[in-house]
Order: sequence, then C-alpha cells, then structure tokens
Amino acid sequence: MPFSDGDEQDLVDALRAAGDLALSLVAVDAQGKVIGHVGFSPVTIAGQDHGWFQMAPVSVTPELQHRGIGSALIRAGVDQLRERGAQGVAVVGNPVYYERFGFAVHPGLAPESAHDAQYFRAMPLTGAVPQGILRYARAFYGDPQ
Repeated sequence: MPFSDGDEQDLVDALRAAGDLALSLVAVDAQGKVIGHVGFSPVTIAGQDHGWFQMAPVSVTPELQHRGIGSALIRAGVDQLRERGAQGVAVVGNPVYYERFGFAVHPGLAPESAHDAQYFRAMPLTGAVPQGILRYARAFYGDPQ
C-alpha cells in the first residue's frame, strides 16, 4: 500500500518499547496463532494532549483478509478507547476502508507529514475536533526514546 512501509511488526515493537502502545488487541485462530492486530498510541495536536490516539498498525494475515477480522478489531478498539474516555482517533490508510467506520476529513486537523495527508482521517469520540497539526508517537518517526 502506498501509505505503508511494510514494517508494521517493527512499529508495534517500537511503540511497546517506548511505552506508547496504549491499547493493543489481537485476533487469534483456533490454535492460538495471532492472525490480526490493531494498536493505538497517544498523539499530540498543536503540541498538546487532547486525549486523542493514532490507530496503527492495523494488520490481518493476508490469506485471512476480507473476512471481517480487521473490522472487528477496529470496532473493538474504538469501543474500548471510548469506554476509557478517549476524545478521538486518527488513522492513515485507505480512505474508502476507514470512512465506513466513521473516520473522515476534518478541516483544521492535519498530520505532520504531508505524505500522509491524502490518507489521513479522524473520528471524534466526544466533543469538538481539535485544530492543529497531529503528531504521532515517537516510534512513528524512528525515535523509540
């Protein structure tokens, strides 16, 4: 995918090592093998903590895609964040896919990376959408510390 570097497993490890993996959910098959994952990490917007999170990575074993596993992980993760009082979630990915969950473009909220802009969507969980540049957790920039 043009919005993925194919290093999702490394990103999960880096987020975990930095203490920035706020929520991590997995799907397993009948044998207990992990077949899907979704992670959420805190972000800042305009340099401040607004209670928002970045959803990434979302991954499902390729041969098991298109069976609802990723959708179930996304819905469960967003629901858990909402229950924890999160204010919103952002994502970078296929707009057609993520818009069906309620992610949308919100004028005034943008990712730090211009490369991500066309794939960037957000979903407020409560309240107004903050305005400003959204900065991901350090691990997204290759800075685990």
